[in-house]
Amino acid sequence: MTKPNNSLKRLAVTAMFAAMTMVLTYFIKIPTPGGGYIHLGDSMIYLMACFLPTPYAMVGAGIGGALADLTGGYFTYIIPTFIIKMLISLPFTSKGEKMLTLRNAVMTVPSGLITVFGYYLTRIVLLSVDKATAQAGFFGALFDGSTWVGALESIPGDTIQAIGSAVAFILLALAFDGARIKRRLGGTI
Repeated sequence: MTKPNNSLKRLAVTAMFAAMTMVLTYFIKIPTPGGGYIHLGDSMIYLMACFLPTPYAMVGAGIGGALADLTGGYFTYIIPTFIIKMLISLPFTSKGEKMLTLRNAVMTVPSGLITVFGYYLTRIVLLSVDKATAQAGFFGALFDGSTWVGALESIPGDTIQAIGSAVAFILLALAFDGARIKRRLGGTI
């Protein structure tokens, strides 16, 4: 029996994690003030980034998050979500036998900050598009202080989302490490 090609194995695991990210983002959501929602998809992104090499984790994270926005009707967020989700996978490492290391647990903080800041900037751009008029235009609305203040309403919900994802990641990584999932699948693929 031949051993499967490593890149094919990586693609399959990437697709599996992207699908789990999409499902846990789309189906398990708790609405928050400001129009967002709390979900478990980011915890899958963190796990993916602890399991796969960085380029695979980034692509899987972006695709999973963007598909959730596509199927959920959040069309204006598809591209920003793709970029933000790719970026939140960067701080983690897939090196070593365990997913939950002190380093990976701490990296939930910068990933959470990327989420909060990324969606804050997204909200500023979207509000600027909404406020743009023939007189002020997009850049006039973009540099209007009320746009930046109006975008602040998304920060509490995004912060709660980031904290929930960090807690879910830690619990899931403990379970995955306890079941030796990474070792059973051959360590870092």
